[in-house]
Amino acid sequence: MVYRTSAFGLLALTLLVSGVSVSASQRMTGVRESQVNDGINSRRDTQLLAQANVNEYKWYEAAFQGCKRNGPSVQCAVVVRGKAGHYAIARCQEGNLTRLFDTSGNVYPCAKIKIGNQEAQSHLKLKFPQGTPVKVTLTFNNVSSQVNEFYKIEISFGYIGDTDLLEFEDIKLPR
Repeated sequence: MVYRTSAFGLLALTLLVSGVSVSASQRMTGVRESQVNDGINSRRDTQLLAQANVNEYKWYEAAFQGCKRNGPSVQCAVVVRGKAGHYAIARCQEGNLTRLFDTSGNVYPCAKIKIGNQEAQSHLKLKFPQGTPVKVTLTFNNVSSQVNEFYKIEISFGYIGDTDLLEFEDIKLPR
């Protein structure tokens, strides 16, 4: 069988590797459709699956997408997927907890956060649909053009009264 790089192809390949065969022309013997769907829905979706740098927490998981330079600013993207349909607060300047650290020890506070078409400097609160990946973009200003590596990014993120720091390390800017 040939599979394209698509959500269905990755899903079908995952199912085949795990020993479940799915075919539209075959009747599935001994496996109810709802059991297969439960297995499919309990797996990470392909956007998060492809990421090596994933943090998991009680209410959500996040995959680091990378950072890029935009003049004196650096924009970093993270895809967040809620494990339940709860409201979340993604903080930027609020509490000064979302920060980017370069390898020389300099700290860059978050200047702006963007989720979808919403943008703010302090924080954004929105409902993350269960299981749906949502891209969060953070902007950090006044980053020297000499800086091409970062030790760590910390992102303040909270659900239902809990606040966690999403942490991703060893970040390199594309050349």
